[in-house]
Amino acid sequence: MPAPFTPDAPRLLNALASGSDALLQRRFWSNGVNQLLQALGEASGVSRVWIFQLLEQAPDGLLQDYVFEWAATPRYRQLTQKRFRFFTMAIDDPEYANMVARRQRGEPHTCIVAQMPQGTLRENLESQGIRSMVTVPIMVNGQWWGTLGFDDCEREVAWEGSGLHALTIAAELIASAIYRHQLNSRKRQVELLQRVAACGIWEIDPVTYATWCSEALLATLGYPQDYARLPLRRLLAHIVAEDRGLLWALLRRCSGACDTSCRLDVRLIDQQGETRWHELVIEADYDACGRLARIAGLAIDISQRKQGEVQAQAAAEFDELTGARNRRGMVRYMRELRQSQTNQPRHYQSAYLLLLDIDHFKSINDRYGHPAGDALLKILVKRLSAELRPEDCLVRLGGEEFAILADAPNHAKALQLAERLRRCIAHHPFALEALPGIGGTSHAEQVNVPMTISLGVATLHFSGSLSHCQSMAIAQADQALYLAKESGRDRVVAYWQACVSVPESD
Repeated sequence: MPAPFTPDAPRLLNALASGSDALLQRRFWSNGVNQLLQALGEASGVSRVWIFQLLEQAPDGLLQDYVFEWAATPRYRQLTQKRFRFFTMAIDDPEYANMVARRQRGEPHTCIVAQMPQGTLRENLESQGIRSMVTVPIMVNGQWWGTLGFDDCEREVAWEGSGLHALTIAAELIASAIYRHQLNSRKRQVELLQRVAACGIWEIDPVTYATWCSEALLATLGYPQDYARLPLRRLLAHIVAEDRGLLWALLRRCSGACDTSCRLDVRLIDQQGETRWHELVIEADYDACGRLARIAGLAIDISQRKQGEVQAQAAAEFDELTGARNRRGMVRYMRELRQSQTNQPRHYQSAYLLLLDIDHFKSINDRYGHPAGDALLKILVKRLSAELRPEDCLVRLGGEEFAILADAPNHAKALQLAERLRRCIAHHPFALEALPGIGGTSHAEQVNVPMTISLGVATLHFSGSLSHCQSMAIAQADQALYLAKESGRDRVVAYWQACVSVPESD
């Protein structure tokens, strides 16, 4: 029987010290592991030190990979052998099954090959020229991650006592390095995700209302990256009040409907006090009883996307020449106006459509040219807009025909608005800068072009479909506009005042 082997304690301690320092100091943790294995191998005098990583385990076998090795001489090297790359060991030997069970429990295993019973494990070790071996499992987060092994091809060594304890400490050092590597990798992945996707990560405990925010999200909100605790109420205060209500409604729905994921666009107030659009990606976890256990997700900066949506909406709903809304924009405004009217008492529900047309616009185009006509349309829109409220809607229906949607308390106020618009056009000629075609030359001086408009006014009744409401109001306002033109132009006529049958125009 070989005498129990007790490695030189000071040498092993020095090996552990230098190896642990390498694990901490090396930028790449794998370099630190290599240095630790070398120090332990030289201190113990073994032939080979190695690490197998466990990739997959099944009841009948293990899939492993040979990932680290130190060899005392080149003839002991096995890392480059193909048979140790992603190899599978069948658990068909009681001795090997016992060794695997010990590793799963986190226990070391020592053996002298000549004393082992016959079986596939002994045959495998003998084929490698191993006379004695000790293995220590590397446990990461309580799970068997891999195995640290020492092969001696020259001696039959029975590891025990301080020597075996030193190897256990070495396995724990390696496990710590692996754990730190995993954390650092996840941190880098999170940081990369946040940089690339311009997002932050958050989590809320729905029971205690405790919150966690990633460094990127904290920085966006104006807090230090190591900020200790951000209360839920303060976190929600960074959401614009209108959007906060939508978020609360969504969270209440999540808490009762077992929805696993949802999304919501909100405006966040950043550290400069400015608002930026973010998409909240919300993931909800539930316990076995169906109760909401955790809410987490991303806050993705979508300001550029929103800007693109606004630009796309402008292109789709606004007239390119004048900046007034087009017919599509008019439909959207009517939809929003009907919704706001629905939320008001009936005696406040009053909306009007004003249809206006430039008098004798064809003669203006013929005299001054179409570029001048376009310039006049732009000035017209600016002048009309100056007389309207921000909530009123100015629409270019086509050519020189425009419509105005506005809510007013009664007929009289609607007519006052129409008269004000008529006067602002008729009483002040339009000043045109020199344009090709003005005055019959290409170098004309600034000219003043007198212009008038006629307006027809009708009540906008929100009954039935939206298209029906629009068609009825336009038809009635058009009849009133026809009467205004037939009566001499440059005037306002209300449909409810005319109350006469109007013949069709030629």
